[in-house]
Amino acid sequence: MTIFEKIEKHCTEKNYVKIKRDVGNKSYVLSHGYILDYSFDFVILKVNDDFLYNGFTVFPISSIAKIRHNSYDQFFDFIMEHEGQKDKIKITHKINLETWETIFNSIKEANLSCSVENENYDKFFFKIGELVNVKKRSLKILNFDPAGYIDDQPTKIKYKEISAVGFDDNYTNTISKYLRAKE
Repeated sequence: MTIFEKIEKHCTEKNYVKIKRDVGNKSYVLSHGYILDYSFDFVILKVNDDFLYNGFTVFPISSIAKIRHNSYDQFFDFIMEHEGQKDKIKITHKINLETWETIFNSIKEANLSCSVENENYDKFFFKIGELVNVKKRSLKILNFDPAGYIDDQPTKIKYKEISAVGFDDNYTNTISKYLRAKE
């Protein structure tokens, strides 16, 4: 079964999966949760840690090295079903998964802050905040730090540098209510 066929199957069947992603230079990241939707190029995952949902992540299908849904994951699904959590496998925002530009425009239109990252060890960056400008090949994000201080100027990020975007998670939604300007 191809990666795309596995995506289609696990999305349709609402199976809990672990996805090994190649983020470059022999760097791999493990994402886990439920595949909600996909396009030819991207997948959106409802993230789940320890039986709790925690936002969404979008990443390129081309980065997927492996999708796992083994007996451990099936048992996890069994528990989620009996805890009444599988009914919550949905997204309340319409995210257009055609391109990075449409993805970020969808997040911006939903008025959500997000995290943008390159998870490659050699090229790592992590920016979190409000999207202020979305263009064809790049975006600008008004980053904030862990103390809630907003940067003076937006940071420009080229789409080709991005490995994943996250949004609507507990940390981002909560801290975004308490952001402040640097004095």
